[in-house]
Amino acid sequence: MTIESGNQLLTRSGPLSVCRATGRRLALGPNRGVAPLLQAVVSRFKVSESGRVGVPACSRGLVWPNSHAGGSGQCGFTLIELVVVIVISGVIAVAASQLIQRPVEMYQSQASRARLVDRADTALVRMTRELRDALPNSVRIGCSGACLEFLHVVTGGLYRAAPEADSLRLSFNPADADMQFEVMGLLADSALVQAGSNVNDCASMNASCLVIYNTGLSGSNAYNRDNAATISAVNAGPPITLNFFNNGFSSLQTAFPASSPDQRFYIVDTPITYLCDPGGGTIRRYQGYNLQAAQNAVDSHAELLAQSNPAEHALLVDQVSACNFTYTPGTPSRNGLVTLELTVQEQSESITLLQQAHLVNMP
Repeated sequence: MTIESGNQLLTRSGPLSVCRATGRRLALGPNRGVAPLLQAVVSRFKVSESGRVGVPACSRGLVWPNSHAGGSGQCGFTLIELVVVIVISGVIAVAASQLIQRPVEMYQSQASRARLVDRADTALVRMTRELRDALPNSVRIGCSGACLEFLHVVTGGLYRAAPEADSLRLSFNPADADMQFEVMGLLADSALVQAGSNVNDCASMNASCLVIYNTGLSGSNAYNRDNAATISAVNAGPPITLNFFNNGFSSLQTAFPASSPDQRFYIVDTPITYLCDPGGGTIRRYQGYNLQAAQNAVDSHAELLAQSNPAEHALLVDQVSACNFTYTPGTPSRNGLVTLELTVQEQSESITLLQQAHLVNMP
């Protein structure tokens, strides 16, 4: 019978063998006999049907009982083998961590940038949408590009300008002291128009303002109330008519200072200010405060809340590290252009978005 043990063969005729686990040479004397030794060896191997021996019970080699060296009969790793395994495992772990760390860092950076882009884009889209509802030529920039103000239009339409004999046409002659006119066609969102009971309700934003031909220049500036009047009534008709106070103009005249070439009128419900504070990391939105001729009277949080009709305010976006607003006024052949630049930051990640809005400037 032949038994395989590593690279050594044990036979009935062989007096010597080697244990791979200990490297000891074992003597088979006459008193020991081959049969007990073979029985001990076979008991530690898995024998196949063909008679060949498979994997030993001890994965490191044969265990020989009662060896001359006085061993314990146990098998295991040497100290050198353990050190080598630890070193190799450490190298593999370091290499694996490098392979995993970079993708994880890239994912975290990408997720952070995505959050920042979403936050900044949401704020810019909100600002752009409201700017498109701005009264023509009412955009003002202050605070070295950190403050943006405009008058928000809730609705508008066309007024009747002829015939002269029609009592519902709008007259621009102060001698007529006109206080009512007919709206041509429909008045969209008429339910949003708030009528006032006092000539100054428009200036204090307790009522909607009727504005005609706003150029933003002296004598035709809604902030100065040159061409803004308090609406006193909205009559659903038919015909649809608007009533207004004609004694609140800055010129002290009883008529609007100039007519619109296209017979347009606008109804303003509130001024809106976006105030950027990089120090506090915020952009806040304000509305519902008093009309002011000068923007520097309402270009801070404290001033906006100190109005006789204090501003309502809400946070638009946080984590702001920088911002810049610019406005290029329109011309007869080109619309006005507002440019919004916003930088938001989260730890070491920062992104800057720029958005532009074209504004109708034909009054």
